Amino acid sequence: MNPKVLLIIINYNGINFLGECLDSIQAQSYTNMKVLVADNNSKDGSVQYVRNNYADVDILQNMFNKGYGDAINRAVRYGINKYPDIQYFGILNNDLRLDEKWTENLVKHGESKPDCGVMGGKMLIYYWPKYINSTGSLVNYFGSGWDRDFFEIDSEVKRKSGEALAVSGGAMLIKKDVFLSCGFFDSRYFMYYEDIDFCFKVWKYSDYTVDYVSDALVYHKFSSSSGILSLKKHFYLKRARFIFILKNYPLGFLKKIIPKISDYEVGFIMKDLLARYDIVNFWREFYIYLIFLAKMPAIIGRRIIKKDNKKMLRPSKAMKMWGMVSTATTDSGRKQIPMQYLDILWNRYEKFGSLTNRVIMGINDEGLKKGWKSLVTKGYPRGRFFFNYADLVLTSPYRGENHKYYFQFQYFLYDRKQDELFIDIEGKIFEIKLNERMNTTVFEIPDDLLKDKNQLMIKLSFSRDFLKKSNKHNSEMNEALLGGEVSRMDNKAFSKYIAGFKELFVIEISVLSDDSQYLRREFSMLEKINEY
Repeated sequence: MNPKVLLIIINYNGINFLGECLDSIQAQSYTNMKVLVADNNSKDGSVQYVRNNYADVDILQNMFNKGYGDAINRAVRYGINKYPDIQYFGILNNDLRLDEKWTENLVKHGESKPDCGVMGGKMLIYYWPKYINSTGSLVNYFGSGWDRDFFEIDSEVKRKSGEALAVSGGAMLIKKDVFLSCGFFDSRYFMYYEDIDFCFKVWKYSDYTVDYVSDALVYHKFSSSSGILSLKKHFYLKRARFIFILKNYPLGFLKKIIPKISDYEVGFIMKDLLARYDIVNFWREFYIYLIFLAKMPAIIGRRIIKKDNKKMLRPSKAMKMWGMVSTATTDSGRKQIPMQYLDILWNRYEKFGSLTNRVIMGINDEGLKKGWKSLVTKGYPRGRFFFNYADLVLTSPYRGENHKYYFQFQYFLYDRKQDELFIDIEGKIFEIKLNERMNTTVFEIPDDLLKDKNQLMIKLSFSRDFLKKSNKHNSEMNEALLGGEVSRMDNKAFSKYIAGFKELFVIEISVLSDDSQYLRREFSMLEKINEY
């Protein structure tokens, strides 16, 4: 019950991620293991960094970057030769942080279920750990793959451990006998779909199953290497999807589905791009589609020559696998998320405009201070998130006692419930009730808060007690919460940090006089706001 494990980190220019990943491995409760960094010819000093800081970690240096799958294969073969007593191989991205019991819980599951050969745990989004990144992978008839339960709230998903179509190749544990019985990863993909392809092979050509293990937690910096919506990611995803379809779907089914895929790609996507005169993206999509057509004869021809490995096929297991494939086509089944929520990785923002009494996030956010998270990596953000706390500075719009003054707050709340937000304006705290989806709240503020002030300090928090303490110059608590230095926390501190983890998407914050053209006129009847 104590088999030896080799954890393999696949790395390419990941020096900014490796330290935290390796630290979380060293903190694992399971100790009978070795660690190997398989480096794909990084140019950022990754290899030297590991040598200088992690002497016990083995390193495999590949002379060329031939992709994720090829790096896995080289590392597994290296491990089999150097460590013949290894029984489990862990495959890991470099942008992860493992829970202390990730390895222990996966091994325990594998030992308790001998026919389970590939395992993956619950992957949470690193910066938003209340949301799920993956509880396994799914794919539909058009070959579109997606993470099961993506962006669902973790506490609301009651998915139990058990068999799954596939698990994420970013953090999986594989028994050595699986490689010996049905082979290695397909290196033709370069990146994306290698994991789903490998799991398909396990289902079809081995006696093993693929399982999801709910208590094996890992925190993932979602799309940190290639970007959320980058052209690079789009190209490799779509190219890999086409290879996957041609390689894995039954030939009779391909005959029926390829015309439908072509009609969708040409008659819908490319036609729509032409109608919008988006010539650049039209040629990009057309180029990927040409790759699909060019690869079709070679891949299908190879399958016909090899007779599709029918001698190795496990029909009953293959039928069970196809029962888990979604019958949808163009609809991936992934939860639809507003675009502004997707890029949640980059903790930076650009400043536009000058200090003003009305901040439109991303347009004139000069007054933003600590606590804000950017939502886009390029261009203008449509809003900004803060988590438990954020602050900013506005200019005072005060023009005399004959005017009334209002605080205006436009936001989008993702969670499907109400929440309270506390707003500190120059030391006076107001409470507002937040509602789901897009909303605007307006409340009157006393003019004596603005009188004789050129600038206004505004603080926002989900904790009234925190605002009171921060007003008393509790700098230690202030820095701990605002800094959000999750990379420096151990898992125990991290769990405590996220216990009250909240977030809010803010579009506009302003302090306006009653005759301002920007004041929302629909709020002529204002509710009484609690003051503290």
